[in-house]
Amino acid sequence: MITQATAAVLFISLSTHLTAAEQITVPTYDQQRTPLSMLQEGKARGIYPDLFQAILKEAGLAPSLVPIPPLRRRVGFENGEFELSCCANPAWRKRPLEQAVQIFSKPFYWSKDIFIFPSGAEFKIDKLSDLTDKRVATIRGFDYRGAQYFGERINFHNEKALMRALALKRADVGIINQEIFLSAPEKIQLSMGPVHDEASLHIRIHRKRLDLVEPINHAIEKIIQSGQRDKIIQRYLPNK
Repeated sequence: MITQATAAVLFISLSTHLTAAEQITVPTYDQQRTPLSMLQEGKARGIYPDLFQAILKEAGLAPSLVPIPPLRRRVGFENGEFELSCCANPAWRKRPLEQAVQIFSKPFYWSKDIFIFPSGAEFKIDKLSDLTDKRVATIRGFDYRGAQYFGERINFHNEKALMRALALKRADVGIINQEIFLSAPEKIQLSMGPVHDEASLHIRIHRKRLDLVEPINHAIEKIIQSGQRDKIIQRYLPNK
């Protein structure tokens, strides 16, 4: 039989447990990049936001994801406005200020960029220097391996605009995330080429929050080993 005193202790214990998670505001993508990131009724969804939230919750945090433009996300992390950021590779974040303040978690996902062509206008790419006389369609604000070899870089606001322009042959070749391409209806007017780059994705942790490094790394290991990561991915990529 549970006495009133025992019930009170249980209630206090449960209340303490429920309020133990630290509330933290973290920036996320403000662009539609299906299936990687989307805004659905104002909420961040997709492979990246869902994995990000799952990791942080497993690490004992209560994250609130706020859609923020890419440049503001990057600067906000540098100046300490944001203590966590997702999802990046160390090779993409080499500005001196961010290198001074960032620590990368263990990898939790792998991203693959591919070359795409207008249908019927494919050409062979054996090495990046084959692009010196080509118009290359890219996403504004993104860094690309071998960009110094691009004959002309033509920037677009998002992948949908890039694919539509490429289908109209406003560029010779484009670079796009493979999962975005395979999920897009625009792919029927385009053809898929070889892999341009493949990179591990990490959570960036600001050095003022060294206390979060170990919990986040442990959380990444746990969601991978438990199969939770694969379940999240399969919500958006059922054939993967």
